[in-house]
Amino acid sequence: MGSGSGRKCIYNNIRLLAMFPALSVIADYTLTFVFAHGLDEILMYEFSPIARTAAVYGIVPLVVVGIAVSYYLLSYLALRTLGGTCVYPFAVAILVVVSITHVMGGLSWLVRVPFYSNMVQGLSIMAFVLAVAGIIWGVCRCPQHLI
Repeated sequence: MGSGSGRKCIYNNIRLLAMFPALSVIADYTLTFVFAHGLDEILMYEFSPIARTAAVYGIVPLVVVGIAVSYYLLSYLALRTLGGTCVYPFAVAILVVVSITHVMGGLSWLVRVPFYSNMVQGLSIMAFVLAVAGIIWGVCRCPQHLI
């Protein structure tokens, strides 16, 4: 078995791919609450209003599990729906970029450098650009898959 077939196996394994965003959001919030210096700092600097609200009400673990389950289910549904279409590669790329963004976002509480934070925001923009490019690609190259 060559290295190419190993990559293709992961690439086509939607159950495994859908786990990446779910695990990355768990890593993000774990890193956030480990490296932030208290609730005041989270309320002041945390990007996610969901995380801020969960922190105020003390329900962070419940919220993180809910978000992780939602990410898994929505990722699985998207990949299952788009599997075999010309836009499937875009969906996989978006999941990877979103996953990396979450992990880097959690690590930003440790790094605490503005340039690093800007890179994380840049990855969020990159996910949006991939989504727009995927829609345009799908409309131009395989509109029958988008109906």
